[in-house]
Amino acid sequence: MEAAVAGSILKTVVGKLFEVLRKEYEKHKNLTQDVEQIMLDLDMFYAASGARSEGCRSTVVETRYSEEMLDIAHDVEDCIDRFTHRLVCKQLGARPFRSLTKAAICSSFAGDIQKIRSRIKEAHQRVMDNPISGTTSRRRYGDPTITRRDMVGIGKAVEDLVSLLYEVECEKEQLRVISVVGFGGLGKTTLARAVYDSPRTKERFPCRAWVTAAGRSPEIDGGGFSWILREIVRQVLPREKEVMDVDDGQRHLQDTLTDYLQDNRYLIVIDDVRMEQWDTIRSILKDNGKGSRILVTTTIQSVANICSHGNGYVYHVKSLGNDDSKKIALPGVPSPLLEEESAMLLKKCDGLPLALVSVSDYLKSSSESTVKQCGELCRNLGSHLKEEKHGLDHFAELREVLLDNYESLSGYAQTCLLYLGLFRNDRPLKRKVVVRRWLAEGYARNDPSRSEEDIAHENFKMLIDRNIIRDTRNNGQVKTCRTHGIMHEFVLHKSLSLKFIAASSLDRPRAPYSVNARHLSIHGGDATYKYSGGAYGKKGLSRVRSVTLSGNTNAAADAISYVVMCELLRVLDLGDCSDLKDDHLKDIGKLLYLRYLSLGSSITKLPKSIIGKLHCLETLDLRRTKINTLPRKVIELPHLLHLFGRFMLEKDDLKKASKIRKLRKFLSEESNLQTLAGFDTDGEEGFLQFVGQMRKLRKMKIWCKPCANGSSSNYWADLSKAIQEFAKVPMVYAGNQGARSLSINSEECSGELLSSINFGTCPDGFVYEMTSLKLQGEFLRGLPPFVTMLSGLTELCISSATATLTRDVLSALFGLRCLLYLKLIAHQLESFEMRNGALPSLERLCFVLQSPAPALPTMEQGALPNLVSLQLLCPWLDGLSGMNIRHLERLKEVTIHAGVTGQTRQAWEGAAKNHRNRPTLKTVGEIEEEEASSTREKRKNYDSSTDELGLDSGIKRIRLSVPEPPPIQLVDAASSSYLASPLHSEDVLQFAGMCNVSVAQIDEALDAV
Repeated sequence: MEAAVAGSILKTVVGKLFEVLRKEYEKHKNLTQDVEQIMLDLDMFYAASGARSEGCRSTVVETRYSEEMLDIAHDVEDCIDRFTHRLVCKQLGARPFRSLTKAAICSSFAGDIQKIRSRIKEAHQRVMDNPISGTTSRRRYGDPTITRRDMVGIGKAVEDLVSLLYEVECEKEQLRVISVVGFGGLGKTTLARAVYDSPRTKERFPCRAWVTAAGRSPEIDGGGFSWILREIVRQVLPREKEVMDVDDGQRHLQDTLTDYLQDNRYLIVIDDVRMEQWDTIRSILKDNGKGSRILVTTTIQSVANICSHGNGYVYHVKSLGNDDSKKIALPGVPSPLLEEESAMLLKKCDGLPLALVSVSDYLKSSSESTVKQCGELCRNLGSHLKEEKHGLDHFAELREVLLDNYESLSGYAQTCLLYLGLFRNDRPLKRKVVVRRWLAEGYARNDPSRSEEDIAHENFKMLIDRNIIRDTRNNGQVKTCRTHGIMHEFVLHKSLSLKFIAASSLDRPRAPYSVNARHLSIHGGDATYKYSGGAYGKKGLSRVRSVTLSGNTNAAADAISYVVMCELLRVLDLGDCSDLKDDHLKDIGKLLYLRYLSLGSSITKLPKSIIGKLHCLETLDLRRTKINTLPRKVIELPHLLHLFGRFMLEKDDLKKASKIRKLRKFLSEESNLQTLAGFDTDGEEGFLQFVGQMRKLRKMKIWCKPCANGSSSNYWADLSKAIQEFAKVPMVYAGNQGARSLSINSEECSGELLSSINFGTCPDGFVYEMTSLKLQGEFLRGLPPFVTMLSGLTELCISSATATLTRDVLSALFGLRCLLYLKLIAHQLESFEMRNGALPSLERLCFVLQSPAPALPTMEQGALPNLVSLQLLCPWLDGLSGMNIRHLERLKEVTIHAGVTGQTRQAWEGAAKNHRNRPTLKTVGEIEEEEASSTREKRKNYDSSTDELGLDSGIKRIRLSVPEPPPIQLVDAASSSYLASPLHSEDVLQFAGMCNVSVAQIDEALDAV
């Protein structure tokens, strides 16, 4: 697979080089031929080393050659990047390479290409001299008739699935497909087997079959029938029919099986099904109207969705809790010392039963102290997952599962998974941050017919679809993610062995680092050791493409001095580096290839001397900094796509008319800025006057501050005009290409600001188009007129924490027929009824209400016909509060507040169970535990300076009547001690309950910050 990664890298970078050479002089023709020859040489190598039969593992020799080719591919990429950049980049041509002519640059590059070709030929010759053969067969473990572990922690899951088998759909007993889905090793087979062997199951389904599909091809085999279907025939047909029919023709055998199943209620279990297998099986297993069931297990979410499409059900297997994990992993009666030593080991297992069983077997096999073994195994777990051990190998089956997940990916999707090893796994990652870093690294460029952003998002969805990474969703979209603990351990050590990353942290031994690592990740205080030890010379650092530095390194200046030696650095993430100072940034301007820069909470100013040098910068993330003004040069960066923070333009840049004219010209003709989130406006001329010029702007966030000069009429007019210009899209770009996202926070202003915003008639050839809108203010009494003009609006969030949303506002929303997501945050709602046909497209509806109301909105039958998710984040919820979900025919998920009473929860459990779809019932604590952890990190990155910016109002508003101070250290919401307090998720929930608010409201307030 390393060869495939190398091929993907070269396919894209060489293609990019050809594009440059086509635009250059005729003298580059020979150079183009040299580059083409590299591809031919590499293709020859892949033919010799990359081919192997499906279901076979690479040999050690093959893996070693593939790793060598990956190393060469990285050198080719570096070489081509240097050449193309020096050839076409004005910044490089103007300063460090101004003495070099294009001919000299090409001559130097040609010499580098010849050296690389020689390396490829030498590697290829070694392959010829030592032919790669005899690939090892992929081992399959486990007997489906044997349970791999005791039935620990699956009692409720078994009960739920058995209940689904018994459940009758409407009045007719229809065939139903139940899909059990989850990450490999999570216990899907064990769960399915327990259901299959249940006495209740045997009683209801006398005609049963269990088939393991793993490793079986859907193609017709020598017996005249697919293996999977033959197994079904052998198990469900009576013995006399089995003897008579098993050797008959395929069509006759299919007809015989179909006829037999037509007269019997049956249960067929297909373990580890694949899509192509399901297509074959589904055509045979017909609905006989007798309440038959098909139970499938799979690791792929999309397969589960297709199998259970219609009246089926998708059951997600959850990982085990800490108590159940201890019962499986720790042999005997655990002592307090053992529990303490095993805590980190259990955390890495992350509730995965197969990992816990492997750990248990390993600990049982040793005669040494279990306490000592736990510590050693925790430190060396990655080595057990990375390579086979001689003798008794307790991790063999787990390793196979992890390798299957890794090798199921191809090209850059595999590289993207390895990239996740850079990040700590004890807190969630933001999806958009990960995707932007992939784009900056160039890990989404293998299809010239599609945009890189689309490819990056597709790779992320692939990891989600295979359940390799777990996600937290909001509005149905993945917001944060985290790799399964054991998969992260595997990926980390795989990345280290491939020299893909070099990582260090305080909980890992300080082993020597690879000098050829592609990506560096340093956590905590290891930076002092790493840099002062001189582990990286300039030669090794020249290969580094990204540096992620986090924690208090106590050596920020030292670290930056080494970072600037990474001449090809594309990503520099210092967002979590707490001791970085302004003067440490003075040399960052030397990183001429830098595309992604994130800075941390101790930065107060961006040096002007470095800004113009960051010619290639695409993403600048200043959200965690104290920077509140930006120089004009930042906006004029030619490749800048995404700018994050909260700031205004420096006033000095707005005093001279010549500077303003230059900025307007740049923004209208050259700017690539897509995201501006966001800026302050206080009546002074600033970003508002330039919004109309930023034609590529797609996402904008505005904080409205009180008008500085006391006159608001022009201010509102300017704001209204800016928003109108932002929403105005040429008809030719209408649709996804012209989609806009806008967030307006007017909480600090007084008066009906939002209601004053209105649009005029759209000019010919243009349309008003906005897909996402968030309005936040204290005074909202009527829906702003411009909202109803956005007929294509799909997402809307209205937040007015101290106000009552009136019937007029709510009824106006019913005119938004394209709306897919609606979130309403208010003190309370006026009572109203959703009539038949209301919000026909809406899929997700969320209420966050702070004050008890007589009842929630009532719904006529036919209202919200497409609703799949209902969130009621109201701690005062009393039973069903008049809400009848029976009419919501497509409902799949209900979320309630964690602070509701036990009776209320039981009422909603009953309502969900009686619903035809049996929607999943969640609480705020379950879906936001990881988000709360992310919120704690946000708090740590702010201090008392937020008072100066007036950013504490969002949190103060949600602090309603509190009977007495909660038993955790909480002071003024904007103070540094509050924001830096190490709250645990349960503390957040406790605090939210005492304040009569939800965790979601706390997050909303912090988002305002």
